[in-house]
Amino acid sequence: MNYKIAQFILTPGQRNELVHEIYIAQPDANKEALAGKLFALIEIEAKKVDSLKIINFLINTLSHSYYQNEKMILRERVSSIKIEHIFESALAKTNKKLAEFLQSEKIKLNPGLANITIGVIYNDSLHFSSLGKNKALLIYKNKTEDNAKYKLADITEQTEKGEVKKPLSLTKLFSNVISGALPRGGYFVFTNETFSEYLSSKQIINIITTLPPASAAEQIKNTLSKINAYVPFLGIIIKNTTGLEMKEMKIKEPVASTRASIENLIATEEQTEKLLTPSGLVNAKKWSSLFSGLTGHFNLSQTDKTSGKTFLLKDKIFSGKRTNWFSFKKIFNSLKNYSIWLISLLVYIFKILSSKEKLAEFFKQLISNTKNLYIKIKTNLFKLFFWYKNLTKINKILLSAFLICLIIFSSNLIWQSIKNKEVKNQAAISDLIAAINQKQNQIDASLLYSNEAKAKELLEEVKALIAQLPQKSQTQKDQYNIIMAKHQVQMEKISRVIRVNAVEVANLINLNANAKPTNIIMAKEKIFSADAAQKTIYSIDLKSKLATAINFADQNIGKLDFPNVDKNNNISYFNNNNIIIFDTATEKISTLEIDYLVKPQRIIDMKQYNNKYYLADSLNGQIYRFDKSDSKLINAIAWLNSQEDLNNTTSMTINGSIYLLKNNGEVFEYTKGKKQEFSISAIEPNFSQATKITISEKEDYLYIFEPVGKRLVVFNKKGEFINQYASDRFDNLKDFQIDETNKKIYFLNGTSVYSVDLANAK
Repeated sequence: MNYKIAQFILTPGQRNELVHEIYIAQPDANKEALAGKLFALIEIEAKKVDSLKIINFLINTLSHSYYQNEKMILRERVSSIKIEHIFESALAKTNKKLAEFLQSEKIKLNPGLANITIGVIYNDSLHFSSLGKNKALLIYKNKTEDNAKYKLADITEQTEKGEVKKPLSLTKLFSNVISGALPRGGYFVFTNETFSEYLSSKQIINIITTLPPASAAEQIKNTLSKINAYVPFLGIIIKNTTGLEMKEMKIKEPVASTRASIENLIATEEQTEKLLTPSGLVNAKKWSSLFSGLTGHFNLSQTDKTSGKTFLLKDKIFSGKRTNWFSFKKIFNSLKNYSIWLISLLVYIFKILSSKEKLAEFFKQLISNTKNLYIKIKTNLFKLFFWYKNLTKINKILLSAFLICLIIFSSNLIWQSIKNKEVKNQAAISDLIAAINQKQNQIDASLLYSNEAKAKELLEEVKALIAQLPQKSQTQKDQYNIIMAKHQVQMEKISRVIRVNAVEVANLINLNANAKPTNIIMAKEKIFSADAAQKTIYSIDLKSKLATAINFADQNIGKLDFPNVDKNNNISYFNNNNIIIFDTATEKISTLEIDYLVKPQRIIDMKQYNNKYYLADSLNGQIYRFDKSDSKLINAIAWLNSQEDLNNTTSMTINGSIYLLKNNGEVFEYTKGKKQEFSISAIEPNFSQATKITISEKEDYLYIFEPVGKRLVVFNKKGEFINQYASDRFDNLKDFQIDETNKKIYFLNGTSVYSVDLANAK
């Protein structure tokens, strides 16, 4: 790949009618080597929905028409087929399909309000077609010398001179293709019209030719963000890197002598240092050469000895065959030497520890060496002090200046390294955010087309990209929260979440400060809530909103679970070993004993259907059906044809068939005791702790309640997912009831009862 490519996009904070997008294809290495890289810069002034549809259609159609072109397949075998011909063919197909798309979608596109540039870069060749007012800027050197200055040429302005403008046709939007070779070390910049109005040619040349494309894009964004502009800026930077590495790494030809080899090494070092030195830094070589003449005045005693050794080292450089770095022999020898050294050290330590005399001698020697080291350091510090004291005033000034420059140089080096790292990281973050925004726009377009499968696939990709976003600074946290908020909205759209307005009907804590209601049920236009801990049943009149408490302190009540209403509006509750019948008219209770078929039991739910009682027993894996007498449940029979695994089963509902719910959301249907083929659709997010299932008597609905997920999920009776209701007011959901007649849902949340009007829940 003989080019580098980067993009930048900056949008104003105010509302803008323009919808803009930058697309840079990401083909695999083989496809890029064969076909190059497609890019597009698009700006459309129209309705946002229509603009998004057009942009996504253009990108998808162009990519498919170019990379999947029949000529491209032939080019793998016939190298004489040129890229520009394939590109022109792809543009023609895109033109035709775009016109058909606009007609089928009934979208009116005014070509005069669209600025679109489409191109392909292949090796050092560039081919592009432009519609509207986008700019194509070429930055190049008019001479081959290294010190020649860069110039900027507006290609679009030159190509439009003398050209007679004709009315644009939707089938010929990209009929003119400009082709040419990008000069070595040259740059091509595609931007919208406003870019060159806010940055001068000199600024553009300085930024783009000084920094790599990715860093230049980030610098441009930083510069433009300081301008209080009400227009967007977007652009693509392409740099031709052909031959640059070889051109910049010139060294002397090898000569068969040790001195020449050393000179080549020094020349290579100087060239490498020149390449790696950031602009604006203090040149250490220049400063060292400036002060090298001054060191003789300082009269350091060891200077001559050191320089003499330097020349001796040059004479001891030998050439030989370089051994392979990864060698089993080298590894074995290294391990062997290390083992010998370790064993010798252990033996030495053992000898010292095993002999008191040697141990005492060791510590004595250690103390002596420590004292000697301290004396040497102290002596050298005194020598250094007196050496500095004996310097002349001018030498002291020069030395101080040298040290200050050294500190400035080191600080500048560290600061520049940190700055370059920040620029690089910011460029990576900007690219990541741009990729997320692009995919979120594609999700919006997919949802407009009702393509939920594609939207879910893109949503997973966005989720993975969001996980890579840093959250160190406050700005990064704000960016993360904005992106995450949009991601959450899109997730809820795909998951068909309906945010409902829950209105509080009554708070039972106003009746009893210790109220702990566990369930609710509806009868005679009243809501009844059971509180076994207080041995109380609360009644809420839905018309007058009057709430009362009915206390049964003198009764033997341990539980008031699994409420059911019979045809006389009497409510049945499951107690520890019996059934409590609450008469809603007289507000009195009576009991029914249970004649169990087997003992012990673990009852997980109870339902009343056609004047018979059904009890689900998870311990025995069975559902028992009972007949009702005056004071007892009798004639228990095992309703299931065979024992079933009812572990993790949480709820049961009946409408002729019996449906059992497990906590992971699985639903099983049984008819006449036999298991049927039934399942519900998968939803997002999946169930983890579903607690209750209810089937509608009159409507085609099946409801599954999950308090932990703060939601009520609705399916049809075939198990097909419809939607799910949620509210931000719910924080401790316990139970729900459906009022099909008045199209309402009642929720028990903590000690409060809320109502939701389904007519307004859209």
